[in-house]
Amino acid sequence: MLLTLISLAAILLFVTGTPILLIMIGWVVATSYFVADLSLSNVGIGAIDTITSFVFLAVPLFIATGDFLTEGGISKRLIDFARSLTAVFPGRTAAASVVSSGMFAAVSGSNSATAATVGRMLNEEMVQAGMKKPLVAAIVASGGIVGVIIPPSVIFVVYGVTMNVSTIDLFIGGIIPGLVLVLSMLVTVMFLARKTEPGVGLRGFSPKTIGKTAVQAWLGFIAIGLIFFGVYDGLFSPTEAAGIVALFCLFAGLAITRQIKVRNVPSIMMRSAAVTGLIVPLVAFSTQFQQVLGVLDAAQAIQSLLSSIGQNFGVTAALGLMLLLILMVGALTESVAVVLILGPILAPVAVSLGIDPVHWGVVFVVGTAIGFVTPPYGLNLFVVSAVCKVPFGQVMRAIPIMLVPLILVWLLITVSPWMTMLLQPSQ
Repeated sequence: MLLTLISLAAILLFVTGTPILLIMIGWVVATSYFVADLSLSNVGIGAIDTITSFVFLAVPLFIATGDFLTEGGISKRLIDFARSLTAVFPGRTAAASVVSSGMFAAVSGSNSATAATVGRMLNEEMVQAGMKKPLVAAIVASGGIVGVIIPPSVIFVVYGVTMNVSTIDLFIGGIIPGLVLVLSMLVTVMFLARKTEPGVGLRGFSPKTIGKTAVQAWLGFIAIGLIFFGVYDGLFSPTEAAGIVALFCLFAGLAITRQIKVRNVPSIMMRSAAVTGLIVPLVAFSTQFQQVLGVLDAAQAIQSLLSSIGQNFGVTAALGLMLLLILMVGALTESVAVVLILGPILAPVAVSLGIDPVHWGVVFVVGTAIGFVTPPYGLNLFVVSAVCKVPFGQVMRAIPIMLVPLILVWLLITVSPWMTMLLQPSQ
């Protein structure tokens, strides 16, 4: 009875707009004390143990990297290079936004940072090219989701720490799916913008411009290379890679582009810390949340239900239900919370169905990323609504046309383990 009342109160708070962090803390504390008979001191001890992981240190470092990229002018140079590559395509400005998202994602590891940066720099150009503002916002929001799929990825780090899966394997597993998602969005936006911004054919192809913008974007390429080759070749761990690339981007902004002033470094880092402050508490209390679910046998009940569905109706039915659950929860709450709540429940079921833990981790994170642009919550929808100055309701109505290719690619990734396993060192 008490558990039901506490859970109903949590649902009521969620509906009224209470931050998910406060709801999670309140539910954990109330159920630990009144229902599960767990010591409240366990809450603080467990929270500290969770966030003192060396791997988790990569999260604030990757967030800081994204801010240093933007403030140092490196992001703009990558976007200029993307525009030179897409000059021959129909909808070339919209196509540039998608390609830019992919390149920025390869350094920043953040979906909202990717969407915000590309939106600020290309929003007006797409509108001037004749595209409607809501569609522009939808394209920018969708492009941002690859920020947590193309490595490095903050969510991959959180998932790896939570589920005890190799973060390096998850990074490598996200490369091909991330590129396929970019390609699917590229084809979609070229189709959508073919009339407002027709292709110019070979007249738009300029090797000189491509070469010039590539040279100007050399700092961004070095940052990408430090992460990809350093982690892939085993030269350093994801956390070490995060530290190295963060310092490199800071040094580049201070000494090479000189767009970052020493006096501004503290404010940039405080902005990064503010974003980190939203993620860390969620992770800190996830252990207690999982522990309470374990004591109450809730996780085991859900796992048993899914396993029985798999046995009675086949693996496809159980897998489809799991994907639907990820998308529904991802559409209602923040991605880190989705990982922390559903990850420990669904991962054992996936393994029992014969799915590789790394492959399932990538499938899971892709699903939560699509949740970034799925109404009603969709974090990226709020971000682009503010950046592109488009009412949230209009963004929601425009996003379905971008959701279709994303979900189709997600299903393709789910049934194609080779996409996540092909580049693994063991293969």
